[in-house]
Amino acid sequence: MKKELKQIAAVLMVLAAVLFTGCVDQVSEMTADQIAARMEAKQASIKDFSATIVMASSFGGETETMRVKIMTKSPDKSRFEYIEPAELAGRVMVTNGSTMWGYDPAKNRVTKMELRETECGPFDMDYTEIIRSLLNETDISYEGTESVNGRSAYVLNITPMDETELVQDITNTRAWVDCENWMLLGMEIYDPDGNLAVKAEYRDITFNTGIPDSEFIFEVSEDAVVVEESFEDRMPRRMTLEEARDNLSFDLKTPLYLPDGCEFDHAVVFGENRVSLMYTNGSELLHISEWVGDAVDHIEPEISDPEVVSINGTDGEFGSVFGINTLQWSAGGIEYSLSGTITKEEMLRVAESAG
Repeated sequence: MKKELKQIAAVLMVLAAVLFTGCVDQVSEMTADQIAARMEAKQASIKDFSATIVMASSFGGETETMRVKIMTKSPDKSRFEYIEPAELAGRVMVTNGSTMWGYDPAKNRVTKMELRETECGPFDMDYTEIIRSLLNETDISYEGTESVNGRSAYVLNITPMDETELVQDITNTRAWVDCENWMLLGMEIYDPDGNLAVKAEYRDITFNTGIPDSEFIFEVSEDAVVVEESFEDRMPRRMTLEEARDNLSFDLKTPLYLPDGCEFDHAVVFGENRVSLMYTNGSELLHISEWVGDAVDHIEPEISDPEVVSINGTDGEFGSVFGINTLQWSAGGIEYSLSGTITKEEMLRVAESAG
């Protein structure tokens, strides 16, 4: 989540930087390096920042809402606390400059990870590369200014160019960027059918209020379980099936039955306790995730109004997650999730053949 929010903020800051040049139409006359230099100078004026982010995602007629309180303090401190959905409420992630702490109240478990110097800052991002990609893949139009929660904001419309991959997922994005600080105040992303897919708002925003360092000190309760991880443990690694089996702490299950034309493509391994298997027929993807239920900091999206089904005599749940057919079940201490565009009957055959 932290990475996603940083990327969203970075893109919107890029757009505000374009406005700072004086005219959107003149952006083609500036290089990515020139815009990045302006952005970095503006960003340096923000010493601390806090807000509540509310993000609603709509897919297949279903809406999921996420609410997160955030604080950041330059150059290297941040705090994220989840308010909703219910399965995430109470989760906290704190970075104090050298260590990242994560807390899961449902398991009363604390994850501790020492950070390398290049991983510490909440604003560490390659402005130049982000700008270059944005300017090559989108058309930007300036629609004036509006008041958002009492703050003056630039209103921007961003449309993917026809020749880019972005146009397959979204038609356009509207964004509201703070005129004074170049920070994101809100955004709306529309799908290819013109429906609102994602709406994000930054509420209760404050800038440069002198947030104390004590906000970024994480205190571990005496009864909490503490698990230490390394940065390498969190990095996903693309592997073959054989390599995945050699690197996992549990027995990897693979399906003996697959829909016509569907073949294994690759595995993505996260540490030693979680793996994702990718199968494809060339145009569509079948995705199988397997993980140790009580040992991995991993949350699988919940199925809305699930149907209880039987998988080799074990109860599972079938339904939709963001408009995608999904089947979830447990066996032998391992959690499984199967998703794709195939039917329920086909999913059950794939799941029951896993061995």
